[in-house]
Amino acid sequence: MAEDSSPRLMIDNSDNDGHAETMMDYIISWTLRCAVDNSCVGKPILMKQCKKILCKLIGIDEPHVVEVMNVETWKQDQYIDLWVHVELVIDGKAESHAILIENKYYTGLHDATDDDGVRRNQLLVYRKRFDKYYETQEKEWVRHYCLITCIEREEPEKFEKYLVAHDYGYKIFTFYELLGENVEYTESDIYNEFWLRW
Repeated sequence: MAEDSSPRLMIDNSDNDGHAETMMDYIISWTLRCAVDNSCVGKPILMKQCKKILCKLIGIDEPHVVEVMNVETWKQDQYIDLWVHVELVIDGKAESHAILIENKYYTGLHDATDDDGVRRNQLLVYRKRFDKYYETQEKEWVRHYCLITCIEREEPEKFEKYLVAHDYGYKIFTFYELLGENVEYTESDIYNEFWLRW
């Protein structure tokens, strides 16, 4: 890929996040919805790259065998950054997946008020809210709990604050881990500026 010297989308001279997590909510929501088969007519590279990110979140290593039928996203429902429903088909078998996504730009984890009024780690509180919803559903949903951060693992002094996420059953994804290998510029400036030029 050719080096682009134009200004970066997410990085400037700020020394704080400037509400970057809100922007992450919007772009990640849009990215996951672009993974739906035939959602991006005339933009096959965009759909392929978005499907790769979606499949990474739900633990599918071969996105090319997946038909993504529908993706619905909700931002900040019960303070959860992104609540995602995915309907897909693998080898003729329909599956329903639900993803809880907490994203972090530079901030650490904090406490949130639980149903009993006690403040606990936000990841635990959000997971309990998420699970409570699915306990009342007749349909079976495969649940996934994800923390996405722009802090790379190669920065252990900054990254280690997120490791407690494993204790609450969350998978941690750094920004570039989600992209994976074989990264390509797509037909979308939004995707390219956010994901490839961060």
